[in-house]
Amino acid sequence: MKELSGDYLTLFLAGIFGMLLLSVALVIFFVLYQRRILAEERKRVEKEKVHQLALLSAAVEVQETERRRIASDLHDDIGSLLSATRLYLQQLSADASAEKTESIKTESLNILDEMIQNTRRITHDLLPPVLEKFGFQAAAEDLCERINKSGSIHVSFSSNIDERLAPKREIALYRVLQELVNNTLKHAGAKNIDVNINWARNLFSFVYQDDGKGFEQTEQVGKGLGLRNIESRISLINGNLESISKPGEGIRVDITLPT
Repeated sequence: MKELSGDYLTLFLAGIFGMLLLSVALVIFFVLYQRRILAEERKRVEKEKVHQLALLSAAVEVQETERRRIASDLHDDIGSLLSATRLYLQQLSADASAEKTESIKTESLNILDEMIQNTRRITHDLLPPVLEKFGFQAAAEDLCERINKSGSIHVSFSSNIDERLAPKREIALYRVLQELVNNTLKHAGAKNIDVNINWARNLFSFVYQDDGKGFEQTEQVGKGLGLRNIESRISLINGNLESISKPGEGIRVDITLPT
């Protein structure tokens, strides 16, 4: 009887010891699992920080590029025309012949007309009047029509919206459309572009697609084609961007905005 009681005691103690080992193992597993989750979360946060810094850097670069372009336009176009006008006007004198005076006047007026046209072009590039007056939908349609008239590529445009977005969003979306079109014309060798704008309930969507040569979606190539700059513009207006491209299959860019 005592021997049987001893066996029960041994089994009891073994059970307790086993439970303790299992408990310790569970605690260790839980701690390691938590550490792994925390490590993955830290990696995710760090990756997101790097991504956001890259977007911020791209946004700054976009602004600086636009400023340099504007400065170049003003210097090369307006500045040179003003200098030319000054040279012509310096030739005027009290004893100049009527024929020479008329010639200088004609040339000066021609230069001023060209200057006015260039000023309008620069102003249109900065903020198209149709965008300011009628919104993104009208400006996007106008841009697509102008490209169609050039005969270099066919652009299909469709939209179901009749309301305006916030001005900051409209400008950002228009700049994105411009950059996408420029990328297609410069790099893609496409024959067709499709632009679709849709506003359903609380979601605004903007889809751009071409049938060009496409590319492998690596970070380096994406930067080269300006997708990082485009993503930075969309992130600044709290939007989301997804792009799909493969060699020989063109590119599709989906942009969504909560409204």
